[in-house]
Amino acid sequence: MIYEQVYNGLYGLTRSVKKRYLAKALEEEALRSFENIDIDGWSLKEREEAYREVVLPYWNVFGKAPKRFWFEMIGSRDQIMDRRFLPIDLYYTEIIPYLNHGIQRAGLANKGYLDYLFSDVKRPRTVALKIEGIYYDEKRNIVGEDGALALCRENRGALFLKPSIEAARGDGIVVFTPADCSDDDIRSILQESGSSFIVQERVRQHPVLDSLNPTSVSTVRIYSLLMEDKVHIESAGLRVSAPGRAFVTVFDGGFYAEILEGGKLYPKVYSDIGEWYDHGNGIFDDSFAVPSMEKVYDEVRKIHPRMGHFKCLGWDFAIDEDGEPILLEFNGFPNLGCAQIARCKPVFNERTDWILEDIYLRRSWAKNHRQDFLIP
Repeated sequence: MIYEQVYNGLYGLTRSVKKRYLAKALEEEALRSFENIDIDGWSLKEREEAYREVVLPYWNVFGKAPKRFWFEMIGSRDQIMDRRFLPIDLYYTEIIPYLNHGIQRAGLANKGYLDYLFSDVKRPRTVALKIEGIYYDEKRNIVGEDGALALCRENRGALFLKPSIEAARGDGIVVFTPADCSDDDIRSILQESGSSFIVQERVRQHPVLDSLNPTSVSTVRIYSLLMEDKVHIESAGLRVSAPGRAFVTVFDGGFYAEILEGGKLYPKVYSDIGEWYDHGNGIFDDSFAVPSMEKVYDEVRKIHPRMGHFKCLGWDFAIDEDGEPILLEFNGFPNLGCAQIARCKPVFNERTDWILEDIYLRRSWAKNHRQDFLIP
């Protein structure tokens, strides 16, 4: 018991330092984007009054006084200040760490194991993978480096190599076509891509989505909440990369669009460089609809309950040429920035009050799962 107390004390101290550092970094990054956001017509007086009279009294109940600019940035699309917007620094440092069990996250989110967790869900075909320095084929037979190279060589089309853990925003992704590479080229890619990664075939996306950008796969991002024995689909958005890009990255000039009922896209879309575009700079119109969204929602409702340690998850899907959802990955630390700003709505909708009351007042989830030390 004494060892556990010492560990938790040291862990809490380390986390407190990390929390302050992360909050500062998030604020600096957000402010850079906020400088590009146009809020002309939304007077400073109106913003100050809403913050003082609507936002602060709500958050003071929870012992918090988040900065005004979070609400201005999140509400910039419709120039509204909703008290239930989640400040991004609090979301990443307190809310998500409370809802999602951090110790479980790294292992369960490892892309090398997703085929087992979701064996009944359509996924990109695995060509080869590497787990802590050991090479495997798609059935997890050990094949060695030469075997992995040979498996890559069998494919004529483009392959995507993705880090298996701790990867985000396109970091570490390598796209290569074996037919255009020598054996030494492929070997270098395998050797220089770290100790854990997965190599997959490129998804052939639906022609409707291909019309937005044929050079990369546009991804559907779903936020789901597991609460009171039910999976709630809280939001859906489409992430489209910039023209010519091979995959979605951050700050690449692409955009995030809110997906409405029937797969329609909200006409005003948000770029993560802090700019708004109408109809994705004209690449879609009001008749455009993302195909197969009900199928995507059904998949999420089916598979989220398997991940009971995670109350809030982000899911990335592609839609293949036959209209079938393809699960790319799930994220136990889901990015909220673009999604919440593009929606201009509280991310947890009408469940926001209950969740914040539980985090800061009742703490029922912490009592059930011994996460009290996660939030000072």
